[in-house]
Amino acid sequence: MTDKKGEPIMGCDFEIRGKVPKEAFELFALAQAKSLGLRGFITQVSEEVYKGQLQGEGKVIEAFKKLILAAAEYVQAIKEFVIKNLKAIEEYTYKTFEIKVDKK
Repeated sequence: MTDKKGEPIMGCDFEIRGKVPKEAFELFALAQAKSLGLRGFITQVSEEVYKGQLQGEGKVIEAFKKLILAAAEYVQAIKEFVIKNLKAIEEYTYKTFEIKVDKK
């Protein structure tokens, strides 16, 4: 499927490693994803690892990665941002971008 501009919709998994303050970082990621029009989720899976999914145009996914890596308050804390399994998808499976709470 493509969006209104004819760009293919891409989907990917992502992983962010680093020592960042949980609530502040999740809210920051949420705000950036929503402002870019991305869909998907972020969740903290361990003390220093966040995982999630992104859905949107490839260039928008790349813009999100750059925003996260460039965020002044997190630059020293984020060790890496990895995008995995990037592929074109038929349609969105998420309505918005959200913070998922890991149920332990």
